[in-house]
Amino acid sequence: MRVLDLIFPRRCLGCKREGSHCCEDCLSLLSIAPAPSILPPRSALSGLFCATSFQDPFAQRLIHAFKYPPFLRDLAKPLAFSIISHFALCNKPTYPPDIICPIPLHKKRLKWRGYNHAEELASQLGYAFSLPVVPDALLKTTHTAPQANLDRKTRLSNVRGAFRIDNAHAVAGKNILLVDDVYTTGATMEECARVLKKAGAEHVLGAVVARG
Repeated sequence: MRVLDLIFPRRCLGCKREGSHCCEDCLSLLSIAPAPSILPPRSALSGLFCATSFQDPFAQRLIHAFKYPPFLRDLAKPLAFSIISHFALCNKPTYPPDIICPIPLHKKRLKWRGYNHAEELASQLGYAFSLPVVPDALLKTTHTAPQANLDRKTRLSNVRGAFRIDNAHAVAGKNILLVDDVYTTGATMEECARVLKKAGAEHVLGAVVARG
């Protein structure tokens, strides 16, 4: 046990019980979607899997603590479990993924957070699904304003041209599971899917913890 855990015991963000930041009982109360989400018209994605709704107060609390102070990195496991549970309820994807790619962070935000939350989720999913994770497939070259603070129209323009392929060989001809935490307008995921397909990816499926 870490010394910090003795001084500041881990408490569930839901019930406040000691032991972990997300206990099994509270995690089991999340409402998991039984089917894939409907894609917007002319989407670059071939499928979209959103485990739960961002309207769920507990889901909001978990995601916020995962991405912002206190930066609870260990929440990657229960959050990824919600995606795994969602896939278990859905029919097998029409285009089974060959690899998993996380949405990248710009180096400034990565330095601030200390880790890429999407890569943490992707690592958990890679282990669960026995799929290789390719964290260097995409690179974010532009430091953009956080999407959460913007309206739909501004979100679309905010990420346009912000990503580029950094490992074309790894994605060419592959079906890709593209991972992030939240899908709201879909601007970020659509832009990344567009860039991946332009680089030769066959199909891109989106997977997130929550839909906003």
